[in-house]
Amino acid sequence: MNIDNSCQYKRPYAEFKVTSATGTTLAIRPPILGNYYSKKETDILVAMGCANGAVVICKTGILASRPGDNGITSRSGNIVGDTSADDTVVMNITSFHNNNSDDDDNNLPGQIIATVGGGHACVMSLKWHPTIPNTFVVGRKDGIIDIYSAQNATTSEEYYYGREELNFRRVHRLVHSSFPIRALSYSMPDGELLFAGDDDGKLYSYDASMALPTSGTSSDGFNVATPVKLVGCALAAHKGWIMDLTAFPDGNRVATCGSDRSVRVWDCGMGLASGTPIHSFDGVNEGLVWGVDCSGGGTASGGNSGSGARLKLICSGNDGSMQVFSCSE
Repeated sequence: MNIDNSCQYKRPYAEFKVTSATGTTLAIRPPILGNYYSKKETDILVAMGCANGAVVICKTGILASRPGDNGITSRSGNIVGDTSADDTVVMNITSFHNNNSDDDDNNLPGQIIATVGGGHACVMSLKWHPTIPNTFVVGRKDGIIDIYSAQNATTSEEYYYGREELNFRRVHRLVHSSFPIRALSYSMPDGELLFAGDDDGKLYSYDASMALPTSGTSSDGFNVATPVKLVGCALAAHKGWIMDLTAFPDGNRVATCGSDRSVRVWDCGMGLASGTPIHSFDGVNEGLVWGVDCSGGGTASGGNSGSGARLKLICSGNDGSMQVFSCSE
């Protein structure tokens, strides 16, 4: 065996253990201003699924600087990102090994902020909503999909800042499947659609747009209690388990991968109803294809574009390899 001596161990920014979590399902809360539950808090949080059906939300020990802060916080640390854009929030890597700070006890990596939805089937998948603050969806082993959001929030201001703590309630339960839900994703960039894939190879599409504020209206809040309706289903999206799925940044496509060693790209509209993918890549890995994701893309001038020619689809398999596909067509 040839050993690459140039590889160096990189110390993680933060490291912690949550004993109740399975370690197989986690999602970082999008570090955007709208997701802060307190005007004074800048913690980047992570949600982890548990075998008892609960979702544990805890601090990572990493801080996010709000726009206009120029990366300046009460903690020492390295700044990652750029605060020049009005809607940009950058990460402030916390020096959590420094015991001289007065607020170390309030920003410990792994400190649990909330435990949500215990007493149900094991959590198999988990995703935060891209635009509705403090809202996430959970896929369970029994096929149930639960959506949770900030409790007692009736205006956008309450969603954004809450009452100095995270407080959730279940706002939707979707029961169209009886097989484990391993794959979930909201459409990009605003989460109008919710996609779910189960172990029977079915791919579901739900209309979640009614929860979003009406375009052009004042910020009257997110009506998360409005119905989430099933609008499409590919009955045989894969011959086996759907392991993962990802929405394209253009908002028009979604990619899935499965235990049948394939990666497939679907049109978000009639593609699911017809059961016919736009593209199908078979035998891309030896064994299960565990994960799939799509790059953000870009234009020729370097700017971001959901339909840019530089979009790439990436999958990882049971054989330890990664495959990259062009999404320009």
